[in-house]
Amino acid sequence: MVALLSGIAILLFGALCLLALFKPHWTLVLIFTVFAFEQLLESFFSFFAQKSWVINVATAGIAGVALMISLIMGKRPLKGFLNPNTFLILSLYLFAAFGVLYTMSPEAGRYFLETGSPYFVLMVLMLPALISSTEQISKMTVPFMGVGLIMLTLILLSPRTEFYGTRMFIDLSYTRGGGERGNPLALGELGGTMMIIAVLMEPERKNVLITLLRIAALLVGLSVSFFVGSRGQLVFSLFVAVLCYPIAHEIKDIKQFFIRTFSIGVTLLLIAFVAKTFLLGSEATERFSSENISQGIDSRMYYITEMLSAWGGRPANYLQGLGTGAFNAIVPHGQDGFIYPHNLVIEILTHHGLIGITLLSLIFLITAMHGLRLIGLGRQGLINRGVIAIILAMTLYVTMISLKQGSFMLYPLPFYMYMVVSKLYSRTMSELQESAQFAEWDDDESSHEQYEDYGDYGEDESLAQTA
Repeated sequence: MVALLSGIAILLFGALCLLALFKPHWTLVLIFTVFAFEQLLESFFSFFAQKSWVINVATAGIAGVALMISLIMGKRPLKGFLNPNTFLILSLYLFAAFGVLYTMSPEAGRYFLETGSPYFVLMVLMLPALISSTEQISKMTVPFMGVGLIMLTLILLSPRTEFYGTRMFIDLSYTRGGGERGNPLALGELGGTMMIIAVLMEPERKNVLITLLRIAALLVGLSVSFFVGSRGQLVFSLFVAVLCYPIAHEIKDIKQFFIRTFSIGVTLLLIAFVAKTFLLGSEATERFSSENISQGIDSRMYYITEMLSAWGGRPANYLQGLGTGAFNAIVPHGQDGFIYPHNLVIEILTHHGLIGITLLSLIFLITAMHGLRLIGLGRQGLINRGVIAIILAMTLYVTMISLKQGSFMLYPLPFYMYMVVSKLYSRTMSELQESAQFAEWDDDESSHEQYEDYGDYGEDESLAQTA
């Protein structure tokens, strides 16, 4: 069983890497799935377990090659990249890096900076640069669901996948030793993204196979999010999918309204049926109990109040904050290694002060403004409204996740999606302006040609009179 599953996994990853070299939308599939792929391959192969950087370096290398090919072919992938949001996000990260110099926990600060740098390069610099049109996202949806479906199915079937406590983990102890386990949140995030795309995508042609793929992606994504105990990923993905559904699907008449409403109802009933029939009897159910949820909220509130109290009690640090990784000098956390407040806003406010929170507020504002304008362009039919719905749903999804888990210094959630939104808006507006200028120039040329004969006639007539 292990030999078969490991063979399929390595062949799938190899094929994905090969396709990613030649097609930008396959490169996006690789980047969005690599963190789950990393855990799956490490559970089967000691080589990847001992040298986990190989997968990340290979992904970054392939993304770099794809970017160079795009530049050579004249597709101008960097067009729209240099916008106000880019400068604000880069300024925030630069200031956070500077925070290592005065942090209350220098070791933690250096750890965050060194560990997060490769992910910053891949997700903040490379990923947005690779997305040059809504068409790329549209082409990505089906391959992403297909690859994600195969990979998550392999994870569900793998003997290396097991429950520890109330969560499903990928057991890495077979290849790494020491009882190490994978990160369930990365699997939950992938499952949630699959659900969002499955609900919101609008295929150009009605196809039974694509419909079946969407249903399978929805159900497997739901199952994995539930089993890994990612309460936020599960709830947030369903919430943003329903919220953004009207953006993706235009309602032209009352008949279509009832069809769309019926589709949403069937989807929710299908989700409820799967949850009741297949999921509620598992150990992961305890993660969704009121007691467990209450404990999770209490721990997050403890982190928040402790950090606000520490920052508020040091007026000299109001402006610049307590420094990168300062959480580790304030909140006791035993032998858990270097951790963080599990809330983006609190982390930036207390670690990077009023400067950091001002930058973050401007980033939020500009992203929201660009997102609303993209919705307007979609309603006018100038860009694909279904793709815009997917992008904005993913952006809202990772924003909500960042308010309950992770550190933006270790993994740039949600800033890479903010970069994508602003780049697409800036690039789209630039291309629309260029099209308008070309049309205006073309009209002037047509007018000139239309009256050219009259000009010649007038010139000849005046010459004749002069003669």
